[in-house]
Amino acid sequence: MNTASNSQNHSNVVGINKRLGVYRYYCKRVSATETLPNGKNHTVDKMMIMLEQKKNGYAVSVVHPISEFIHLPLKKGGIPSIKTQEQVANSIVNFLNFVFIENHAKYKLSSVKDLLFEHGEDYLNVYGLMGRNNAPVKKETVKRCEWNLTRLYYFLAKKNILNYITINDFDFKEYTYEVLEVKRKPESPFINVNYPNDEEETFLIHDLPRELIIPFIQTAYTYTPRIALGVAFQCFGGLRAGEVVNIARTGITPSGEFGLYGFQVIVKNRNFRPELKDIKGKGTVKKRRRQGIFPFNGELLQLLYKTHIEKYKPTDGSNALFSNRDGKAMEKFTYQREFRKLKNRFLTLLLESKDPLLRTYGLELSSAKWSTHIGRGIFSNLIAAEATNVLQVMTARGDDNPMSSITYLNNTDKMLRLLKGNYDDMYMDLLEVKEEVISELKLNSRDRK
Repeated sequence: MNTASNSQNHSNVVGINKRLGVYRYYCKRVSATETLPNGKNHTVDKMMIMLEQKKNGYAVSVVHPISEFIHLPLKKGGIPSIKTQEQVANSIVNFLNFVFIENHAKYKLSSVKDLLFEHGEDYLNVYGLMGRNNAPVKKETVKRCEWNLTRLYYFLAKKNILNYITINDFDFKEYTYEVLEVKRKPESPFINVNYPNDEEETFLIHDLPRELIIPFIQTAYTYTPRIALGVAFQCFGGLRAGEVVNIARTGITPSGEFGLYGFQVIVKNRNFRPELKDIKGKGTVKKRRRQGIFPFNGELLQLLYKTHIEKYKPTDGSNALFSNRDGKAMEKFTYQREFRKLKNRFLTLLLESKDPLLRTYGLELSSAKWSTHIGRGIFSNLIAAEATNVLQVMTARGDDNPMSSITYLNNTDKMLRLLKGNYDDMYMDLLEVKEEVISELKLNSRDRK
C-alpha cells in the first residue's frame, strides 16, 4: 500500500457508509524507507490512522488521508517523534470513533467534511467525564487533547476540507519563538468544555456587580464589536444566546431614534443556517415572544445599534441581525466564542487596573464560572430590584406562568419608568468609582480608529 499517496490525497476524504459494513478507526505503526539527499536510504517509523471495514467475515483497511496531520513538522522542524505521533494519533482516533462510529445515530456524519466545533466539544466533555475506559483523567490531560483537536480542526480548515468551518472561525494567540520570531497559534474553538476539577470546584454566578454592567458592555463594543449589541440585549432584555442569534434585522423595532428609548424584539426560531445539521450549534429559541429591551443607557444603545446595522450586514441573504466574519448568519457557538474572548479581556482590564476595588472584582470573577447566560441573570436582577410582584419578573423574562395570557407588553411602560428612574443613580456611581476602566476603554477605542 502506498501510504504516502493516501495520506496526501485531500480530494478524496474517506467517508463512511454504515450500510456497507462495520467500521472502526485505529492506529498503526509502519516503517517507511526514505532516500536522503546524499543518496543513502533511511528507515523511519510513522504512525498512520487507519479506517477498517468489516463485512462478511473479511476486514479491509485503508490509510486515512488525515494521517498527514500526525506528521506535521514541529516548531523546531522535522516530523514529531514516534512517541508524540502515537499520542496525537490516539487522540484523533478516539475522537473519530466517537463521532463517526459510536454516535453515528446521533450526528449522522459520514465524512470529516461535515465536522462542527460542537462535535469536538461533545467529545471533550465525555472524555473529561469518562476518561479512558471509564478511568478518570486530569484537567491537564483534557487540555492536551483539546489542543490536539484544535490543531486538527485548523489543519482541516486551512486545507478547505470543512464545509462549515473556515480559518476565519478561529482566534489566534501570538507567541515569541527563539526571542526574535513572533508567530501565532489558533486558540481553542471549543467553548463549553467542562474540565475535571483537580482541586476545589468553582462556583457558578448569575450576575455582575451593578457598577460593572456598563463597562462590560463598553468592553464588548471595543474588543468584540460584532456581538456588543447582543450583549446589551442580553443584559437589558434577558435574551439567551440562542435567541440573540435568531433575531432578524426586520424583527426589531427601535423606540426613539436608533433605540434611544429601547427596542421591541420578535423572538422566534428563524433557521438562518439550514445547511447546518446540528441544531444545537445554530441556537434555538426556548419560547416564542415579543421581548422588550430596556434603555438603561439610551445613548449607549443608540451607539451600539447604529454602529451594528451599518457595519455588520449579512451577505448570505439571511436577513440575520448578527453575522459572522464570513458574512453568514452567526451561529450560537460563534457568539459563545466571541463572548469568551470578551470575558477574558474584561477580566484582564479588571486585574490590571490601579483601582483596588476593580482588582478585587477581577479576582472574584476570575475564580467563578460564568458565560453568556449571565446576561439573563443581570436582567433578572435589575428587574427584580424594581418590580412590585413576581409576575412582573416572570413576564419581563418571558417565562411560562399560570397567567400566560398576560403579555410582557402590558407592563412595558411601567417597567420603563421604573428602570429609567433608577438609571441616573447607577451611572453616577459608575463614573465616581470606575473611572479607571472607562479611561482605559476610551484610550483603546481611540487606538483602534
